[in-house]
Amino acid sequence: MTAAQPPAFDRNRLPHGVDPPAKGDPETIGSYRVVGRVGTGGMGAVYAGVDPAGGCAAVKVIHPQFAVDPVFLARFAREVDLVSRVRATCTAAFYGADVRSPTPWMATEYVPGRTLRQHVRERGALDGGLLLALTVGLAEALAAIHAAGVVHRDLKPGNVILSPDGPKVLDFGIARAVDATALTRTGGLVGTPGWIAPEQYAGEDASERSDMFAWGGMVAFAATGRNPFGTGNQEALIHRTRKEEPDLDGVAPELLDLVRRAMDKDPGRRPTAAQALAELTGGWSATRVRPAGRELPTLVVPDLIATEWRGVDAPGTRRVRRFRTGRALTAVGAALLVPALLAVWMFARPDARDDGGTAGGTPPGQEGSAPTADTGISVEDGPGSVARAVDLALGASSFDAYSSTVTNQPGGYPTRFRYTEDPRPLYQRTSWGGPALNELLVVGEGPDDTVHRYTLYDTETQGFPDRGYFRGGEGLGIDPDRGALVEDLAWIAESGADVEYLGERALPVGEDDTTEDVADLSGLVGRTGHHYSGSYTRELVDTYDDTSYGEHDHTFEVWLDGDGYPLVFQKYYEWEDPGWDPVPTTTTVTYVSFNEPVEIRVPGEDEIAGSQAEAVEPQY
Repeated sequence: MTAAQPPAFDRNRLPHGVDPPAKGDPETIGSYRVVGRVGTGGMGAVYAGVDPAGGCAAVKVIHPQFAVDPVFLARFAREVDLVSRVRATCTAAFYGADVRSPTPWMATEYVPGRTLRQHVRERGALDGGLLLALTVGLAEALAAIHAAGVVHRDLKPGNVILSPDGPKVLDFGIARAVDATALTRTGGLVGTPGWIAPEQYAGEDASERSDMFAWGGMVAFAATGRNPFGTGNQEALIHRTRKEEPDLDGVAPELLDLVRRAMDKDPGRRPTAAQALAELTGGWSATRVRPAGRELPTLVVPDLIATEWRGVDAPGTRRVRRFRTGRALTAVGAALLVPALLAVWMFARPDARDDGGTAGGTPPGQEGSAPTADTGISVEDGPGSVARAVDLALGASSFDAYSSTVTNQPGGYPTRFRYTEDPRPLYQRTSWGGPALNELLVVGEGPDDTVHRYTLYDTETQGFPDRGYFRGGEGLGIDPDRGALVEDLAWIAESGADVEYLGERALPVGEDDTTEDVADLSGLVGRTGHHYSGSYTRELVDTYDDTSYGEHDHTFEVWLDGDGYPLVFQKYYEWEDPGWDPVPTTTTVTYVSFNEPVEIRVPGEDEIAGSQAEAVEPQY
């Protein structure tokens, strides 16, 4: 027998990446005593909970304003049903839920450890028995998910934890039941580019075989340390996925054929998860004597993992200091992401690290509650701090920021803002979506000093033709107003919305963020900032055609650095498009840097067409 394992956490010791409860957090949820906060988002939060027997769980709750919404409650109940169906060695166990409670909640196993991407980044690619155990564990998890009538739809390195006991597949937030109506719009693309199966780009719904395509890519990544279709923007990843073969150089010979079949462009030629599991466990069992009755693949898995899973640990806990007022002081430790748990609207909260300043340039250790920049505004003054952040951002000599609006797909509709005054004023705004690319570049102040570039995926050539730049142009839905960088923050400051200070907390920026191929956010991973939250009501207007969807309630969170510059802004709201259910939407703006060098390429005159018509006619 193995020695009893200590609990994953308790009131006085929390894992890296889990913060102590903040002001206003619940003390108990169901039978669980709340001892920490794993993460938070626009629609809810995940807490570290301890039951009366000392057992640990990740307890997900929804915010009170949504607990009275019958449509949202039905979605939450459906998610609970999806998670409760799955039983496997390599998935997070379902502990219980209460969807009728005044604070609806769901508890699942808390899985300590690094994500697959973190492990590969820190310790290198997997090989030998460890790689085999991961490969088998992923197949077993998918086989159980599919047997329950569920398609995962977003299997990627950030959704797998390498725990000391074996690999665990997490995040059913965008999973759906095979036999149920999708919660997303018809034709909506769900998943992460680079891991999405090629048939999904042709308009087909994700299926069990689509999950197997991602499974093959995961095995290739684990074995080589490289993404199977490389890195780059979404257009490049989509093109490679549809037209090119994955990079399998370095995959172990005994796994190569199975991985290649799983990543076949034709979903009908891919093995099922159950078939892959049987093939893998059959080969392993053939070299061993096993007790009668334990030949079934699902019975082989625990023995295989117990035999082959070696050398994997989880970061230890850290002692938590607590003030008598209830405010917690976040400890500084290694940057370790606790993955988003079970919901696409759940953002991970990595712990702090001490290896550099924040986006505004404040050296570590100087962030505090004292007045900043001789303005007389302390960090506890929420409205004043937000107003100052707007002024600082707009007065910066340069900035680099990334915005993403998530509706029915993670990382959806990303936009990058860049501005520099050195050696001359340049403003660039690049938006991806459709899939298409819109780029606006402002070189001067007049209309002739603005150039556009528009690239649309060509279904006939299955590529992204370079149609060049053009001057002026209407109807592209992008505006050369650098105020878009802090547009929501400015609205909050001007409207007099309540802004509550929550203390110094970790930024919701993850190492496996889907932004990684568009903007480099690595400098913010593991950082902390002064955290504020609040709500406001505002009209929603479609900027493309000026359609108004009426007044809507928004909740928001913002993190500022020690100098008062914005680091991250998140807002959540639900909007109603005629004929559809309310669409939960989260927008996140991540401010990569201020007052740092920014490179913006200006096209030559030979690259600029005379007019929009000479370049390309916009299509939507």
